[in-house]
Amino acid sequence: MFNVVDQLYLVSLGYGSVTLGDIFVQRAIATLLLTLPMGILADRIGRPRIMMVGIAAFCAAIVIHLTSASIPLFMAARFLFGASNAAFVVLGPLYSSFFDADDMDRAFGLMGFLNISMSAVGSLAGFIPLALVSTFGFSLRMSYWTLLLAAAIIFFTTYPFYLLSVRGAHRAEQAAPRRFVLESKGVVVKFFLLNLIGQSSVGLLFNLFPFYVNAKFTVESDALGALFFASAFASATANILAPRISARIGTLRTIVLAFGLCVPFFFMIPLAPSFAAVAVLYIVRMGFANMSSPLSSSLFMRLLSPDEKATANSIVSMAAIGGQAMSTWACGQLMEVSLDLPIFLGATIYLFNTAASFFLLRGEKPRAEPAAVLVAKPAKVEGPVLAHKR
Repeated sequence: MFNVVDQLYLVSLGYGSVTLGDIFVQRAIATLLLTLPMGILADRIGRPRIMMVGIAAFCAAIVIHLTSASIPLFMAARFLFGASNAAFVVLGPLYSSFFDADDMDRAFGLMGFLNISMSAVGSLAGFIPLALVSTFGFSLRMSYWTLLLAAAIIFFTTYPFYLLSVRGAHRAEQAAPRRFVLESKGVVVKFFLLNLIGQSSVGLLFNLFPFYVNAKFTVESDALGALFFASAFASATANILAPRISARIGTLRTIVLAFGLCVPFFFMIPLAPSFAAVAVLYIVRMGFANMSSPLSSSLFMRLLSPDEKATANSIVSMAAIGGQAMSTWACGQLMEVSLDLPIFLGATIYLFNTAASFFLLRGEKPRAEPAAVLVAKPAKVEGPVLAHKR
């Protein structure tokens, strides 16, 4: 719901691509600055406490975003969103601790399927703003704001479920004092580079995509919501199929194959003559991309030792956010020259990242880990354990 109308809401306030780039880059800057400290602190003082920091930052960001009327306040809200993203970097390592290494591909595939399926349902809310305008006489701006408020309320309902799930796990890290651990330096460096390059290329299209189709084809939230629904359905299907394909040809081969299949559709998007053609290319491209997404997370977790996962994940996430920060700002600037220019540039970088993924990761071997331990009764935790998945 949030992704469908957020940029259109800002456009309804009169902001253009350069201003949107300046606003949205604040989230990336905050995440870039805070992700590593959050990951290190999570390994030292406990992941639940860092999650609580993320929840507080997220709640403050939502309030400011919904009550703002100026660019500086929107930028402040985006910065707080970035702080919450930095804190929620612990969610991936926490989730992986529930599963054995052999189950990791299926576990991340299932989580991706559920996340994307619910994203598809939320995307259909793009039809609501125009219905509010035609039926109840809302202004377009107010209809967007109303949907953002509804999305914020739904966000808040997720947190208790994370508390319930985490309380059912045996938290072995409580038994020993935490320290800064980074044994798999080579793996972290490789994933750092790949995420920096990959997110730079993807961000040149997707970070300002609602603005792109609105400016080029005058698309509103209803068509955009339908597109996001269809692409989410394709992505959810890809998440379910990915573990089955990786079981046959291997995790890395599946990742590289999915990357490679994305490239031609990436290049064809700016050449498409209509929004319908863009939609088809976008849906196919998202399907292939999300075949690799859960496998990349799974592979990374299997290449790390348990004690270093939060720290390592924070470093790699910092690279991804750095790539998004650069591409978001650059996209806003380049679209002033040509709407299609950043997409051509992003597709070229994506092609390079596909080849780099194969050559950098082909020699890496997963670590052997003890099986995840579950207990019948809730374990004692250090305060509420909550999280948010963006």
